[in-house]
Amino acid sequence: MMKAIEEEELLQEWEGLLDLQTQVLGEGEVAWLRSREFGTGCGVLEVGSAAGGYGGYLARNFPGTPIFGVEANPHLARRFRRNEASPPNYSINVSKIGEDPIPETARGRFDRCILRFVLQHVSDPARVLRAVHDALPVGGRIYVIEEDLSFLTTRPAWKPFQTTRDVWLKVTADGGTDAMIGSKLPRLATDAGFTVDDLNIVLRNNVEMGAAFGDYLTSVIRLFQKNNPDLVTEAEVRTVVDGFEASRDDHADHFVATYPQFLMTATKAGDR
Repeated sequence: MMKAIEEEELLQEWEGLLDLQTQVLGEGEVAWLRSREFGTGCGVLEVGSAAGGYGGYLARNFPGTPIFGVEANPHLARRFRRNEASPPNYSINVSKIGEDPIPETARGRFDRCILRFVLQHVSDPARVLRAVHDALPVGGRIYVIEEDLSFLTTRPAWKPFQTTRDVWLKVTADGGTDAMIGSKLPRLATDAGFTVDDLNIVLRNNVEMGAAFGDYLTSVIRLFQKNNPDLVTEAEVRTVVDGFEASRDDHADHFVATYPQFLMTATKAGDR
């Protein structure tokens, strides 16, 4: 979904969305990663680094761990190289996992791999997982963080939330990607040759996430419209933007919507 983006405005929109995603979800993800021995290996391959915002965040939280980012979109990767404040244990190379070889600077230097909101954006997630499996040593581990829109629910009906979900499904269907991949992760990992260690389903809610809940979904819908102007209407965007703004105070202490994260670890037990 992101590989063809090169216009400056869209690149900035993606960066803004990914930064907000990290602000809202990053702390909980790091706690989960620590509990699953994320930083105890020799190094980590980060697949789908974008401009390095999340990878840099991880590198600062795991300063003793080399993290090797790979990103298919050279325009996004180039934005990271302009960032002089990047942590010393983090780097990004341009590479499309499943088609290109692992960059020479990372080859043989990692025994962990993180795929965060990557598999939902590619047309062939099985190929990506097989390539990662082949690149890891025996005993290497993957950490996968994904969404699943079948768990994106609201009771009672909340119009801006429902519109966001409907648009999200429409865009992913048009792009040939899977917005409901979370529940399929164990099967995909097993088919790629991994042994699944655990799968956690975390349902965040609008009260817990606060104003950032609406801000995040508003950013999603804005980006979808700019990236797919023939598919997502201005009316749909306005329904989401105005709706979340109008209901910001009404739902501050009422649980009406859930946002799902699927967190999976799996290990390479041997050659396929």
